[in-house]
Amino acid sequence: MCLQSTFKSILPFIAIALFLLALMLRKRSETLSCFSAASGWLLFAGYCCLDAEGLFVTGEYFDASMTLVFLIFAVTLAILMLTTKREDILPLFSAFTGADTRADLDRGVISEELKSEFRANRLPAPGSARRIREHEWLLAAAGGSVEYIAKLRIGNGEVTIYKNRRIRDILFTVTKIAFITAVLYFPFAEIPSIGDALIFLTAKLTTLMINQFGFDYSVYLVPPSYIYTTNSAFHALYKPVKIILACTAIQSMVLFTGLAFGVDAPLKRALKAFMVSVPVIYGLNLIRNVFVCEAYFGEMFGAPAHSFYVAHGVIARIGVFISLVIIAYAVFVILPEALELVEDFLRVITCSSRRLRLYLSR
Repeated sequence: MCLQSTFKSILPFIAIALFLLALMLRKRSETLSCFSAASGWLLFAGYCCLDAEGLFVTGEYFDASMTLVFLIFAVTLAILMLTTKREDILPLFSAFTGADTRADLDRGVISEELKSEFRANRLPAPGSARRIREHEWLLAAAGGSVEYIAKLRIGNGEVTIYKNRRIRDILFTVTKIAFITAVLYFPFAEIPSIGDALIFLTAKLTTLMINQFGFDYSVYLVPPSYIYTTNSAFHALYKPVKIILACTAIQSMVLFTGLAFGVDAPLKRALKAFMVSVPVIYGLNLIRNVFVCEAYFGEMFGAPAHSFYVAHGVIARIGVFISLVIIAYAVFVILPEALELVEDFLRVITCSSRRLRLYLSR
């Protein structure tokens, strides 16, 4: 068991090294870079598998389910890294247009029929076209903010529209975000002294806030993570509140940090996105901790154990979900590049799943 725990602790740091190698080698050898990134994602999948096993054993089924979701995500990224070709670009939609489509595109004209297809797919309609090779045209939206590639299939008049962005570029951006996130998260998760320092800081601030709010009781901290009420009769029957790493909101904070600094955006807007997400998340998390402690010690919803379950397992989780949705919206407004990345990545997943279904149906 000790050997398995040690192996599990080492896995993410090897994956981080492979991600770093992939990002450094990208311009020199993209094939080798893809293999390195895929290996890193597979190691993360292995870590998730071991972590989920432990969570299921301890009965933490919600966290175990989330870990399995990330396991599937990591395996998917590894497969895409290994199977996507260098020249593959992002497909958007296909449409059957009139017989004059080729002539219109050669003259740089976008027909109303084709523009309506763009609007139907909620995409900015292009305003100009330029032929780049046989049966292919480069389409540019107004202002040149978005570029598309139109490929015409001769014979049936089918036009396939692609975004002029390589799928590998999308995958490497996701890998860069994962690298930043992992570098910031796993030292806290796998190095006890670092994790305990963050837990102690969070527990200390939670204790100070509870005492400042003037509840009917006071609390005190037994380092690094146990919060006791001064009512000794309470602890004759019930345990103290233990602050663990998940109570520090480190997962959400590093995720938004990776998103802010992983996308290709000006540093000023990246810092702004960071400031409206990470400090806000930590502040709201402290309020969450105070609420859970008050519910438990103050028996807000009945018996302490039941109060803890309602506050921590129901109300706090709903509150966290709503707050993260609002924070994500604010980040996407500040960093439209982040929203564009999410949309493009979902299109990659959709396209890949469609190809897999077609392959399996043969």
